[in-house]
Amino acid sequence: MARPRKGIKYYLQLEAELKAAIEEMNYGTSLVVVEGKHDEDALRKIGLKSPVVQFCNCGLPVFAFVDGIVESYRGSTVAVLLDFDKEGTKMSERLSKELEEREVKIDHFHRKRLAEILTKEGVFRIEELAQIISRAS
Repeated sequence: MARPRKGIKYYLQLEAELKAAIEEMNYGTSLVVVEGKHDEDALRKIGLKSPVVQFCNCGLPVFAFVDGIVESYRGSTVAVLLDFDKEGTKMSERLSKELEEREVKIDHFHRKRLAEILTKEGVFRIEELAQIISRAS
């Protein structure tokens, strides 16, 4: 038996949930860490206004990347939005732990919220947010 197709109303609601989560992040975080340019572009398209730093394009070892964030964002709240696949989750946990140990507050809530929304749609990469948005169009 074929799975029922999800209608436009469903995807419009999903898009609204994503935009609401991003809007909350705009007000609750000082910085968002992503893997690369495509991830940043996807988040910007749905309304992210917070400063972003790209982990994979920085050309720094992890410790130096963490040092740079700590220098500017100690005591601030940072969201680590790496992909939701095995590698992205593992690196996200590592970065979050190292930043928290050095007095950077980590916004775990929005990563978890976005992961729940995206993974139930079979989307595990931040840059694929556009797929959900296009389904609503």
